[in-house]
Amino acid sequence: MILKHSLVEGEIIEIKPFIFAAIIKDKYDRSMVFCRYQEYYESPFPEIRGNSFSLEEYMRIYSKRNKKDTFTYPVDWSGYNVPSNVLMEARKKFEGSLNDYDLVMDDMISYCNRESKFRNYGETHPWYLIGVDKLKSSIINHEIAHGLYYTNLNYKVEMDYHTSSILLKDSISLRKHLIKVGYVNDGKILDDEIQAYMSTGKLHSWSDTIYKKYSKEFVNTFKKYNK
Repeated sequence: MILKHSLVEGEIIEIKPFIFAAIIKDKYDRSMVFCRYQEYYESPFPEIRGNSFSLEEYMRIYSKRNKKDTFTYPVDWSGYNVPSNVLMEARKKFEGSLNDYDLVMDDMISYCNRESKFRNYGETHPWYLIGVDKLKSSIINHEIAHGLYYTNLNYKVEMDYHTSSILLKDSISLRKHLIKVGYVNDGKILDDEIQAYMSTGKLHSWSDTIYKKYSKEFVNTFKKYNK
């Protein structure tokens, strides 16, 4: 699907069964299209996550909470990933206050929903939408890991087993660093992030020793499913 909007240029490609990539080269536009939906899903700000809010409200909160003079979200984040149930829920919450970027997302949701039903013989099936600049992006595997975790139960079971095998003191360290860089303190979200970083490249602030101790099993499982 080619995105045909005055603000945003790009396309959507199904890169794995039920995993769709929105390829938007412009970093600012990619960020603004995904912002409300990504933050509805996993914002660390309790007044934002799971609630209805305008883009302007979020820009103000993000800037003030991070003690910055400007809205740096498009600079701070590059890749985006949101499961279909969250997108559908957020779409309903935001329907009375759509902006131009929401119209782009609305088209993407409709397309992915339609294509996932077609692939599943007309029946609803969970799908995943990721946002990247190109298919050979340095972050593409990280976002695919999130998509597999949501759409492939066998993958999720194996990754959860690996995560549960991490020693408590090491698990606490990994989670503290994720929260520190901006991820919400939610067990399910952090489990997802741990498997994605462990399998495709560590978070910059994680201990090299801890990463090397556990990453091999995660990497092998990711390679098995990411054929």
